Amino acid sequence: MRYKKRRGAHEKPTAWPDKMELLAEDILKGIISGLITAAILKLLNW
Repeated sequence: MRYKKRRGAHEKPTAWPDKMELLAEDILKGIISGLITAAILKLLNW
């Protein structure tokens, strides 16, 4: 007997503000990691 798959909380479609927040987070992470990398390269005189 097949059961209907229940939609969990994580399966509901994401709203636009959530996507914007994730995008902003990714951009911030990229900037921070880039700055850290640049600082390390500068310390190593590369």
